[in-house]
Amino acid sequence: MFFKAISIFMTLNLAVPAVGISCYGYNAYTNQPTTQHNKSFCTAFYEVANGQGTFSGADRDPLKTEKLKWDFNQGTDCQMQKQRMHEGEEWQVVYTCFCFTPMCNFPFSFKEFEARGFTLAPKPIKANSIW
Repeated sequence: MFFKAISIFMTLNLAVPAVGISCYGYNAYTNQPTTQHNKSFCTAFYEVANGQGTFSGADRDPLKTEKLKWDFNQGTDCQMQKQRMHEGEEWQVVYTCFCFTPMCNFPFSFKEFEARGFTLAPKPIKANSIW
């Protein structure tokens, strides 16, 4: 009986895949929306100067990303930062967003992103509000 329970446990343990989440993928250069699978987290980057957004997913822990300038103590999914998009270019004001649920980085336009209060998080509408 004991060995049967262990063999069932081992079989189930092997059958459960270790998968991540799926994220939207999009950038202005390819102009082709995609779905990226098995990611650790989803990202969205909005360039303020041109209003373009880039959406993707990443495989590594954002806390361990070397060049990440993120203050996780702010409790927000998006933070305004100054970044160089490419080495040698001028600094750009960019909203950097991270989220950790499947397809949470829906590619809103910058205008929609701004109207939502610079967040990817769902906002309740008045009809759904208890106030």
